[in-house]
Amino acid sequence: EDYVVHKISYSAGAYVQFKFSKTFSLSSGADYYQLNYQYNLNKNQSYDELTFLSFPLTIRVFPSRKLHFETGLLYHHLIEARNTEIVDLRKQRPLYPEGVFKNVFGWLFGVQYNVWKRLDVSLQYRFLKKASDTQRLQKNHFEAFQLGLHFYILNPQKKPK
Repeated sequence: EDYVVHKISYSAGAYVQFKFSKTFSLSSGADYYQLNYQYNLNKNQSYDELTFLSFPLTIRVFPSRKLHFETGLLYHHLIEARNTEIVDLRKQRPLYPEGVFKNVFGWLFGVQYNVWKRLDVSLQYRFLKKASDTQRLQKNHFEAFQLGLHFYILNPQKKPK
């Protein structure tokens, strides 16, 4: 989408992981996820701010103690869709009317590296897609790279029994 300029977004969440073996696990959790971007059109330079509650379900493969790869399904539940201009003319507010943006499924691919004890860094590629009205400027299709910083409360290196 050439008419959109992506902005820095953020998320925060909590995850649980179940290790089946030293090299394979299943992970799930919840994220508060905010997606920001700006329209880059002659008549529209406004910003959109979408807030989701995201639920990932991923499988993780551990080729070494410090590195793991993951892939899995995402479900994004839309909490709020806001624009910097008034977009709901009936109610005179910057919130999009219901139905413009929707709950959406997606997929993620990621790599995570242990830098020190219980501190990890990660890089994820996420994409979300749902059929959208072709006449609308707003689409339910998003792609993003996400950098992450992770701190484990429980020891992730604990070997399964």
